[in-house]
Amino acid sequence: MSQVKIFKYSFVILAVVSVSAYTMSDRQSTQFQIKMQVIEICEIGAGGSSDIDFGTVTRNAQNVQATGSLNVHCTNGTPYNIALNSDGRLKHANDISIQIPYQLYQDHAMSKEWGNIADNRLSQQGTGETQNIKIWGNVPNANVPAGKYSDTVTATITY
Repeated sequence: MSQVKIFKYSFVILAVVSVSAYTMSDRQSTQFQIKMQVIEICEIGAGGSSDIDFGTVTRNAQNVQATGSLNVHCTNGTPYNIALNSDGRLKHANDISIQIPYQLYQDHAMSKEWGNIADNRLSQQGTGETQNIKIWGNVPNANVPAGKYSDTVTATITY
């Protein structure tokens, strides 16, 4: 029986020493920073219906209208400008001296021309999501020889 008491007392003493050692331990802390830098970036690409196709028309067609689009993805809050660069003339496939003038516009009403000088670039702000930007086109007069006509437009984004 005396061995059992000694064991009980030893256990109690060990438990008290363990608790005191834990409560007397030192504690240290430090702080550190978490950082990230978000840079402004924009990407531009042809939209799903990017080509402006005026279709098939008769020789004396006037004010033929069509639309196309660009996809723009810019960092949220990033201001940007889009310039469209072309000479504004569809060229005949067999004779580039035969041309049809056309205009590109920023709006459905076709009141704001779209080009590559400061006054007629499209200005918007990024949303962080892909933005589908419409382009409206107009051919005032197609009084030219029959044939296929085309032109290439370069869209440039500046941010």
